[in-house]
Amino acid sequence: MDPLQLDPAWPSEVPLLDLETALEQSLLQSGLSRQDYIKRLTQDLHKPRLQPLLWLLPRRWRLAPAQLPQQLHGLAQLLERGLLTPSLLAVLGDEVAQLLPQPDQASSPLQIWSGDGDASLKPWSEVAALSQSDAPADATGAEAKGSHLAPGLVWNNLGLQYGQNQQRRQANSAAAQWLNHHAARGGSRELIETLQQRGWQIQARFRASVASFGLGACFRSQATGVWQQIPIGLPMRSGLLDQNGQEITMLLPHSAVELELWGEGCELLLQFYQGTEGLCGWEALNDLQRPWQNDRHNGTVRYMGEPWQGSNLLELMDLSDVMARVHNSLASELQLRWGGYGTVGYCIDTTALVQQALLGRCDLFPLLLSGIWRERLLRASQYLPASSALQRYQKALMELPLDLSHHGSSRAEAWRRLQGCQPLSSPFRLSQHIQHAPNDFTAVAL
Repeated sequence: MDPLQLDPAWPSEVPLLDLETALEQSLLQSGLSRQDYIKRLTQDLHKPRLQPLLWLLPRRWRLAPAQLPQQLHGLAQLLERGLLTPSLLAVLGDEVAQLLPQPDQASSPLQIWSGDGDASLKPWSEVAALSQSDAPADATGAEAKGSHLAPGLVWNNLGLQYGQNQQRRQANSAAAQWLNHHAARGGSRELIETLQQRGWQIQARFRASVASFGLGACFRSQATGVWQQIPIGLPMRSGLLDQNGQEITMLLPHSAVELELWGEGCELLLQFYQGTEGLCGWEALNDLQRPWQNDRHNGTVRYMGEPWQGSNLLELMDLSDVMARVHNSLASELQLRWGGYGTVGYCIDTTALVQQALLGRCDLFPLLLSGIWRERLLRASQYLPASSALQRYQKALMELPLDLSHHGSSRAEAWRRLQGCQPLSSPFRLSQHIQHAPNDFTAVAL
């Protein structure tokens, strides 16, 4: 079965088309041979923004290493014939920085997080004014320059709306800077407490959705002229067998701590995670509304546990401050690429660390933060002043599961976490199969 196969009966407010069908139809419309068509696909992967496609393309459309830029040869050799596994993804997180060129980054992760020398930090009054905009949410352009592939296929989701208008998205970005700025100068708790005292309603939730690395795609048929949206996900092997002896395939989640704030006519939406933006910290949650992936109300975003509010929320904020300082300090000291993304954890790892520290358990899979980087993070954390949040963080580093291999008693818990972070509703048949597996399903390790 194609791991990105879609369920045509899944209710969607926009027309959907699976990636492999879109590639086939685009090839037909191009009038090119498959070999020439794939050569054009190769041209797209010279663009850094599109390089994650190397992981996401269906197997029949994978590119041979010799067809790619030289710096991608090693990665392509690993992925040419098979799917990713947790162990391979862990290796990539630690080693991929040596395969790809270092992005230009004038500031260290610690400087980005703290906002030192950042002239763009807006006064809170300006943040509030932006968030109070009542303009309608804007949409992506109805037309855009197509990719090198052929007429019809574009590496964007054209015609979809954002969750908020441009001014409110700017307010989200500015509020994230404020939280990071306060966290670096004594704690984000102070800002949150002040807003709570002024009557703001604030809550945090753990969330997971299908990861697409920011990529989108759509296809327009010459016959109908209608744009069909192409859901994208990263299929990967789990290292677990189902009851029929088949290895379970899953879609890699994106996860974060979602923070929602509303009061005084403002609505703000943020997320905390280790991201590709070059730091571990708060970022705006400025999603383009993809109803098959990131709708906060239709089950495509999976929320785990009850919302964190009041004094419990303040404990979460203290913990996020500690984690951001440790991760960004270590990434700055060792000059890690992408602010340590993959090396000191993916978004899944940092979200799970917050869960583990606060609850003594976590609900995400796969967790890939390796032992040597846990040790380095523990050493870096020893320079911080003693606190309850620091103790919880250090304990979580030592107790967080590692999903490189499972057998025996660990397999059932790994399956619980795998199933628990897949969408409750999804057009991907793969996610539906996982979600509808019986409650007494027992995964058996390889």
